[in-house]
Amino acid sequence: NMPETIDRVEQVVRDALKIAVPDIGIVDGSTHLASELGLDSSQVMDLIMEIEDHLDISIPVATIAEARTLDQLCDSVRRVVAGNA
Repeated sequence: NMPETIDRVEQVVRDALKIAVPDIGIVDGSTHLASELGLDSSQVMDLIMEIEDHLDISIPVATIAEARTLDQLCDSVRRVVAGNA
């Protein structure tokens, strides 16, 4: 299990982030979405809608509210995916 392997969820999240914030640059898993990337609420909503569309899931707002970093967001999305399987 190599840590540099990106799973489907992380790939979708990263792609969605690029769509929501086109000039985002390099983001690692510990990057803080709000304070480091400066995502505002409309960008976060764009991000979530992209993820939901790609994975065909519905992400509870509470799930997003508690995700501070990219890794946490991916973990939250994975839990939703697992629950919907």
